[in-house]
Amino acid sequence: MVKPLSSELVLRINSALVMVVLTLALTYAGTTTFAGLILFAAALMSWEWGRVVRGSNIDRIFVIQTVAIIAAGYATLMGERVLAIALIVLATWLVFRLHKNSELTSDPWWSAAGVYYAGFPAIALIAIRQDPDYGFHAIIYLFLVVWSADTGAFFVGKLLGGPKLAPSISPNKTWSGFIGGAATAGLAGVLFALWFEHTSVEIMAGLSVLLAIVSMGGDLGESFIKRAFGVKNSSGLIPGHGGVLDRLDGLVFAAMGAGLIAAAADPLKPGRALLIW
Repeated sequence: MVKPLSSELVLRINSALVMVVLTLALTYAGTTTFAGLILFAAALMSWEWGRVVRGSNIDRIFVIQTVAIIAAGYATLMGERVLAIALIVLATWLVFRLHKNSELTSDPWWSAAGVYYAGFPAIALIAIRQDPDYGFHAIIYLFLVVWSADTGAFFVGKLLGGPKLAPSISPNKTWSGFIGGAATAGLAGVLFALWFEHTSVEIMAGLSVLLAIVSMGGDLGESFIKRAFGVKNSSGLIPGHGGVLDRLDGLVFAAMGAGLIAAAADPLKPGRALLIW
């Protein structure tokens, strides 16, 4: 007899489906609409980061961080990527100084790290989507890899179990889930390459596995941060998933990795650089 899905898993799946459909629709709508989605998510991440590392909701640090990230996103849309990076660096310094000169007892580097954590992935994603020829395809590819890795890791880990990946950080993660996530992402990369046709299947498979490992590393990194501050979820904004940080931790790191690869290959056409091999 097949065991019925738990109500928690059903809620998790339903929430994920709603987010996937909404995200794909806004991504398809165009760069400006996509940028609005990404900057909205970055603002929510900034709010959640403050709750986790400072125990605060809306404070001066949150306002500075959010304004800087939105300004950096706008600068990216205008083609001023150096200015966008400079704004994030400046905001990081301001946030560090504000935290250090406050009565907060936590390490100011944690607050400063939040600017990078929410800001740089936003810049990378907007810049990639801006590519007029391959931006949309590159973003869809990145989503496909991250979602495949996350789904594969979850279900393979549940099915096979086995040795824990990092029990002191995230007791539920297993090596079988890690390998399953990487393999699922690699397969997704192969299927994308076969559909896309203008690239190397072998390289896309390898790139997909690499980005999947980075993505799952981001998931583990966020688990470390939450455990360091004694927090189970970054918030309860997303039913069945926790907060935006909990849901986007893998995409954050994968976006930074993809952004670095694309910038190194062709900073003027990052979408093409990520896909054409």
